[in-house]
Amino acid sequence: MAHKRGKRWVATGYDRALKRKIQLGTFDGKREAVQVEADWKLRTRPTGRETCDQFAERWVRDYPRPRASTTRTHQERTRRFAKDFKGVKLTVVDRPTARAWALKHPSDAPAVRAMFGDALRDGLVEINPFSQLRLPTSRGRKDIVALTEAELTALADLALDPRMELEDFGCEYRCMILWAGYVGTRPGETFALRRDDISGDHVTIARSYSSHSRETTAPKNGRERVVTIPPAVTAALADVPHHPSGLIFQTPAGKQWTAAAHHHYWRSLRLLANRPGFDFYELRHACATMLLERGATPWDVAVQLGHTDGGKLVMNTYGHPSEAGARSRLLALWNDEVKPLRAVSGAVRAQES
Repeated sequence: MAHKRGKRWVATGYDRALKRKIQLGTFDGKREAVQVEADWKLRTRPTGRETCDQFAERWVRDYPRPRASTTRTHQERTRRFAKDFKGVKLTVVDRPTARAWALKHPSDAPAVRAMFGDALRDGLVEINPFSQLRLPTSRGRKDIVALTEAELTALADLALDPRMELEDFGCEYRCMILWAGYVGTRPGETFALRRDDISGDHVTIARSYSSHSRETTAPKNGRERVVTIPPAVTAALADVPHHPSGLIFQTPAGKQWTAAAHHHYWRSLRLLANRPGFDFYELRHACATMLLERGATPWDVAVQLGHTDGGKLVMNTYGHPSEAGARSRLLALWNDEVKPLRAVSGAVRAQES
């Protein structure tokens, strides 16, 4: 509401995007300030005309994300919502309705929440009904029990099992599993690896292959990184033939790996291992955990995995070191061969000086 400050009148308005009042200007008279506030309310008031399906159709076009693959994913994730709410105005969708729909379609809800977020910032709705719904969720990857080195090797060795029917391709698939578990690259990065990316015991991660868009792009955070190749992987690479395509790994048919093609073989292997729900991405967690167990710092692991947060995500999500391992290392610190870094206390040093 317009109010007087000194000899002038101040006009204010509510900014829905910032979720707070903002100052619209100062004026000589009250009438001017009131008129500016009225114009602001009229300009920012939701029109109430656009329907959910209409906005969903143009959202991916008018609000594209930096990565084309993300935009395509949003288009897929909002398709069901557009169908279920065809002809329903955006302003009619309330929180109870949003929550009921999100509980039925939890995988689509984040994209719809982002869509309503853009609608809110543009003043098309007064609230984002999909925001802060407090939906029941699992701990997801935080509850993963990471493979040990012995379990990783045993899993990879199953690629050589005759029941996999991989024949000459078994050695290559075994190496691919060891690579994912020891080097820790993302699946798309693994699919895009080339022989000339390797230099000794280091490899440059310069690209990622998107199975969804069938495009080769930069890694997830847009930055190249150089990571290490453990000896177990180097030994396994010796059994992988050099392909004319230059790729390190390719399908038995000599084509670029895709998520769908890889899942065909991965599903058979994890069933053979009696791990029916084991996701290939969990090998990345095994890499992080093994490095932590061997004494690497979270920062070291972040460098290997391609994180730019200094190790925070490694500690919160990717690292799953065992308590038993931690106790063993703590006891080992009291070994007679381990000497304290400080031989005398600070008080004694102060007296000596």
